[in-house]
Amino acid sequence: MGEAYWVFVVMVVFTVSSPGPGVLMTLDNAVAVGWRAAMQGVLGLALGAAVMAGLSSAGIGLLIRSSPALFQLLKYAGVAYLFHLSFKTWRRDPKTQAPRRETAPAAGAARKRLLEGALLQTSNPKSLFFFLSVLPPVAHGAAGSAVATYCIVLVLIHGLYAGLAAKASAWLSRPGSARLLSRLSALMFFAFGVTMLTLEI
Repeated sequence: MGEAYWVFVVMVVFTVSSPGPGVLMTLDNAVAVGWRAAMQGVLGLALGAAVMAGLSSAGIGLLIRSSPALFQLLKYAGVAYLFHLSFKTWRRDPKTQAPRRETAPAAGAARKRLLEGALLQTSNPKSLFFFLSVLPPVAHGAAGSAVATYCIVLVLIHGLYAGLAAKASAWLSRPGSARLLSRLSALMFFAFGVTMLTLEI
């Protein structure tokens, strides 16, 4: 892909590392359940990104972009999911946030975090429009490589975020700190949802 590919990589690094719902989910999971379990959510985000890229490549992104009704449906689904995460995070019991970094996550909990990450990514119209905007001029027949690059960068950067958050989990998991973190995370999820309400085609 040449020079265009490296421009794409820079764009991906900036996009993936910028604060957003996905980063917040990764940090929140890492503090609550440790790095290993948080990576289940990260893999879900990567899976969701691959799905959105596939939809863009298949032309569904253009269909949604040209249809106000479909766009509004996707937008409100994303807003509803962010509000759900806000409510769930706000109500989380701080006593359940003791660090458990060395414990392998149960299969059911791992699947749940994987699904939550995928849903968060696929319910965000901005993710769809990102791929719709950058894949055509960059990929030139190599869309698979571009998508793989995005997913790898996402896993690496979010893995770093999760590692840093997990290191601080001993302090952040204390009842007082955990309650404050839950409240702040809930408010941020809510704020992201409100911001998404302003999105227009």
